[in-house]
Amino acid sequence: MNIVVQDRQDAYKRVNELLHDFADVIRLRVGYPVPDENIAIILLVIKATNDTVGSFSGRLGQIKGLKVKTVPIK
Repeated sequence: MNIVVQDRQDAYKRVNELLHDFADVIRLRVGYPVPDENIAIILLVIKATNDTVGSFSGRLGQIKGLKVKTVPIK
């Protein structure tokens, strides 16, 4: 799952709360902040059912200022 946080000031707290809520399915989390552009890029590797992935990405997608892409590997 790739997450682009386009407005770090407003969205970062909510993103981190959701990452905490779904911590049990997250296997790898890599974040790259770009403070001079007020964005951040987060790469997640998750192991979960399609329903859980859909719930997670759907809740992330409701946050203004985010772009979320999921790429299944199986």
